[in-house]
Amino acid sequence: MSDVETARPRRPRRVLVEKSVTVPLRDGVKTYGDLYRPLGIGPVPAVVSRTPYNKEVAGQGGGGLSPLKSAERGYAVLVVDTRGRASSEGEFRPFETEGPDGYDTVEWAAAQPWCDGNVALHGGSYGGVTALLGARERPPSLRCVIATSTGDDYYDGWIFSGGAFQLGFAATWTMTLASTSLILRPDYARQVTPELQAELRRTIAAGLEPLWTRPLSALPGVSAASIAPWWSTWLEHERRDGYWAGLSPSGHYDSFEVPIVHVGGWFDVFGTGAVRNYQGISAAGRTDQLLVVGPWAHTESGPALGEMTFGRTGAREAADIVGETNRFLERHLRPGGQAAPANPSPVRYFLMGANEWRLDSSWPPAEARPLRLYLASGGKANTLHGDGALLDQPPTNGAGSDRYVYDPDRPVQTHGGPIVHMAIGPAGPLDQRRIEERDDVLCYTTPPLEQPVTVAGLVRASLWAVSDCPDTDWTAKLVEVLPDGRAVGICDGVIRARFRNSLEDPELLEPGRPERYEITLGHVAHRFAAGHRVRLEISSSNFPRFDRNPNNGEPLGAASQARIATQHVLHDESHRSHLEFDVLAE
Repeated sequence: MSDVETARPRRPRRVLVEKSVTVPLRDGVKTYGDLYRPLGIGPVPAVVSRTPYNKEVAGQGGGGLSPLKSAERGYAVLVVDTRGRASSEGEFRPFETEGPDGYDTVEWAAAQPWCDGNVALHGGSYGGVTALLGARERPPSLRCVIATSTGDDYYDGWIFSGGAFQLGFAATWTMTLASTSLILRPDYARQVTPELQAELRRTIAAGLEPLWTRPLSALPGVSAASIAPWWSTWLEHERRDGYWAGLSPSGHYDSFEVPIVHVGGWFDVFGTGAVRNYQGISAAGRTDQLLVVGPWAHTESGPALGEMTFGRTGAREAADIVGETNRFLERHLRPGGQAAPANPSPVRYFLMGANEWRLDSSWPPAEARPLRLYLASGGKANTLHGDGALLDQPPTNGAGSDRYVYDPDRPVQTHGGPIVHMAIGPAGPLDQRRIEERDDVLCYTTPPLEQPVTVAGLVRASLWAVSDCPDTDWTAKLVEVLPDGRAVGICDGVIRARFRNSLEDPELLEPGRPERYEITLGHVAHRFAAGHRVRLEISSSNFPRFDRNPNNGEPLGAASQARIATQHVLHDESHRSHLEFDVLAE
């Protein structure tokens, strides 16, 4: 029997759990992790997870990998509290030190007597941040990564989207981080006065009401430097400047040198980020990148979500993510193993509507072709559920525009979509009819489809529009209209007007001047059934998912006053507003 075979028992009988192992970082800060490793064999490959959500909780198997079961399979699993969280020393500032800290943790683990020098990084959500940023630093002992439910750009897609502040997520995430630190970190709690602690508790208990605060720099319980010093940093850096450029995987894809499994969900706030990570790293020439995307929200999955039913195979637990992870680890971590041949179908995605898993060699599928649907007037003023049309040919009836008024103090409410925190509401594909009844939501709809339309790729809206204010927002939502009248949201997006040309260099509007806006609604795989209709919703708010644009061009954190904006969406022969997505011929 070879040494390799000796080191690969299917299931060791016993697992040793060592609590609060010291993992030092290069600047002298000590982080602490729990180590799960098999008894009776060794040294073995290591799997490292770094989390801000308490290693005790992560040790129960969050993110799709159970440390105990993985140790039983013959791996050493190290679950570490990130810098400044739970048991670890230092100050937590989201994203900023995760790269170097990840490098140090991987190399420390590789040098331990229980490790054979081969290490993987694994994590979901913010744990995926720590995994990807650690991999970006190219630690010599890293062999592969599993990154689930995580983003590609911590400016566009995490804290901001299209230049708009992701208020609901950013605020509730910050409150969660701060409140858990008060419980788990006595040193942190001592820095926060009893008055501020009470204010944070009141803010959390008040639900969505505090999110109406203006200016955002005064959001109670969050804006205090002793509670969340990063809050003011985010508000100060409202454009993608040098602060953000150095933090994210995007823009640095050529730095990734190892195989990665990317797992995302069509209704996950970070789902499009997972797709873009796969695309970007693959385009940089890195082989053995795998992409798995299912019909899930960030924290919700099952045979059904919102108004959609997916069947038993649609649940995350039925998608064999754990099996995919274990096969991937086996292929890349075991010493002496043969190099894996190129996977001819590295993309596995769930096609909603057809409710089936598909394999492909790329994303979007190579045979997908772009389809444009053009906005047109329906012939009368916008009424209940809208009157506009979506046409497969540009309208030829001359001038065309639709008007509505956007009042920041009367925003369109968030209803479904990629929601993370249940305080904002349920996530996923919800019925939008009550949203479409508003007089500040425009709807453009196709006739009933004669044949199914299968969307597989990026959905985007190209909008020509006019505002009478120096800044505003434009939101877009792709909706499936069922024969019974339900209007089910599929994906959505936003663009802040001053970021229409660049996320790096904002430009205020010249009121009354037509401008073109590109709105990214996200990646999706969905079949619109025959007899159903495709609808595009246009408005200027989606609150509290995004902050309310006050329309006056003031800096994000300082805006205290608001203006009412009169908005015009154009779709004449000189302004071809349209919806575009990739479709499969089936």
